[in-house]
Amino acid sequence: MGALSVVLAVLAATVLVVPLADRLRLPFPLLMLVFGLLLAVVPGVPVLEVNPELILPLLLPPLLYSAARATSWLEFKRNWRAITLLAVALVLVTAFTVGIVLQALVPGLPFAAVLVFGAMVGPPDPVAATAVAAQLRLPRRLTNILVGEGLFNDATALILYDVALAAVVTGAFMPLQAGSLLLFSGVAGIGFGFALAWLSRRLLDLLPAQTSGAAVSLLMPFIAYVAADELHGSGVLAVLVYALTLRRSEDQDAAATRTQAVGLWQVVEFLVTGAAFAFVGLELRAVSMTIEGDVGELISQTAVISAVVILVRFAWIFPVGWLNERTRAFGGGPDEDPVDWREMLVASWSGMRGVVTLATALALPLRVEDGGDFPERDRLILLAFGVIIVTLLIQGLTLPLLVRALGVQSPVGEEAAAERELTRAALDAGRERLEEIRRACDIEGDLVDEALELTEALRHRLDSVPPEEHDADAEQRRDRISQLADLEAEMLAAARRTVIAARRAPGADPRVTDEVLSRLDARGIQPRVLPESEQLDG
Repeated sequence: MGALSVVLAVLAATVLVVPLADRLRLPFPLLMLVFGLLLAVVPGVPVLEVNPELILPLLLPPLLYSAARATSWLEFKRNWRAITLLAVALVLVTAFTVGIVLQALVPGLPFAAVLVFGAMVGPPDPVAATAVAAQLRLPRRLTNILVGEGLFNDATALILYDVALAAVVTGAFMPLQAGSLLLFSGVAGIGFGFALAWLSRRLLDLLPAQTSGAAVSLLMPFIAYVAADELHGSGVLAVLVYALTLRRSEDQDAAATRTQAVGLWQVVEFLVTGAAFAFVGLELRAVSMTIEGDVGELISQTAVISAVVILVRFAWIFPVGWLNERTRAFGGGPDEDPVDWREMLVASWSGMRGVVTLATALALPLRVEDGGDFPERDRLILLAFGVIIVTLLIQGLTLPLLVRALGVQSPVGEEAAAERELTRAALDAGRERLEEIRRACDIEGDLVDEALELTEALRHRLDSVPPEEHDADAEQRRDRISQLADLEAEMLAAARRTVIAARRAPGADPRVTDEVLSRLDARGIQPRVLPESEQLDG
């Protein structure tokens, strides 16, 4: 089996594992890691060799961009102090604490090297935080804090990682210079992200074709990361600022481009995530064969460091969260309920390590500047992989149980009610626009009346779904809505089959059939005005 066959097998497994993980209610990255471990023991599977310098630029930009698109500057502003205390202060505290413990466990390691490792395992995974929040219906405020932390802690960790790594490679560590580099890297990354977002917005305005717009959307995060890194800025901050700023200035009329880009990024995100965690399993075999020393000692070191990573988060969140609550900074505002101990416990247990830890471990250089080996490189990689596995197994598998046991979930139907309210507002805006057109333009009144009737019908169907969960007719109405949705799906499926059959007929014009099929597909993927029946409970 060649390297290309391994890559294709991993991508194919990713497609199959996602629905399996949903059915088993297990973290998808954990199953991909297990797949990688199993694939590694298959005879004939080669060791994949990837240039360490390519790991970070290939893995991080798509994952950071996708995660950043799920939040906004406004949410960051509402929770900036809590996010800063977690994404900056906690990462630094974790990195230095882990470094001190590792230096005690492995005597002789330079302080810069243990600090590199501390930066590797310091940040929780933003992809894991987003996935957990979506599956468990965590309260919105807690979700926004965890997602914001997961995004910006990568910037803190990677800036520290770069500074400490430079000290290991060059053999010189100067605190003043390191501090200046930290500051410059952050400022340069932020500035470059803003500049590239402005440039990208202008470029998208000049490219009317939706395919070109989607291509720009795909390329720009990589350009932001690599270009900022070349300028000695933070590539992570550049990608985050770029994504948040571009989302804020998004063209309200670019529906086709947006729909295509969203689908594209969903595919990219889950393929990259699946491949990354499978690579952990594959790489474990290769690295473990080169490690020297007692395996039991390595396992005990992994256990100690994993415990430190978990306990430091608890020791930080509870006292800092309590102090923050006293000043109303941890919450989203004075009109919201305070964060209680249950939410702090969930936040403390939401510290799964993932792609950033993996990428930084694999990106460790093989040699230092004087030609010698990087100190304990294989051991550091194995320890980092061990922390990923332990946190995914222990925290990833038990977090859903903890959330349900504590009752830290948004009320059932709260999100559906918010969707209904926003959809009604959108329909009202559309109706007002139609009335403006009727008054200002010379258009047949029947056309406007027909459009208004459609709007009123949609609004009536929305209003027919009561938010009260004890409404006597609610279940019957939900069933009716579900049946209507099923009928529409069957109608569209039959229409597609007819068009596809026509495309195969002799003499058919592919351009005509493809155009009709595209319209049917667009109708099928339009956002539902009616929530799914399972979202209407309450």
